[in-house]
Parts: sequence; structure tokens; C-alpha cells
Amino acid sequence: MSEPYRVLRFEAGRIPAGLLKDHRLKAGVWGELEVESGTLIFVDAAGVETPLSAGDVHRIESERLHHLAEADAAVITIRFYRGD
Repeated sequence: MSEPYRVLRFEAGRIPAGLLKDHRLKAGVWGELEVESGTLIFVDAAGVETPLSAGDVHRIESERLHHLAEADAAVITIRFYRGD
């Protein structure tokens, strides 16, 4: 796997409001959401809820609408990649 071009880390209680409402990654960009501690729910465009907890890594597809829920107590890292 290639190296991420950007890495963001958010502490518990500091996850930006923009991640808690519907948003999407740009074309040609995908991400990896890693939960370092706590729990949260990843919600896709169809409303499918995927619970994630410490140690889980979830792929975020390019251009697909999604948001996070119940993330107040989670510490997360998001890595962004270009290409497939």
C-alpha cells in the first residue's frame, strides 16, 4: 500500500462537526478511518450503520456520502490516499 498524503488525528470530544454530518471525499481520494480508543458509528449514504471500536480500521470510499455518529468519546485517525 502507498503512503497516505495526509493524516488527521482527533482526540475525544474534538471531532469536527463536519465529520458528523453528510460529506464525501473527492474523486480519486479514499481514506482509512482508524479508531484508536472509544467507539463510534460509521453511517453510509444508504443509512447502514457500522459500529467501530478501538483497533478497528474502516475504508472510506471515494465520492460516497457518509458521516460519523456517536463519536464524542472516540479518538480517531484518518489517513487519505490518492488512487485505488
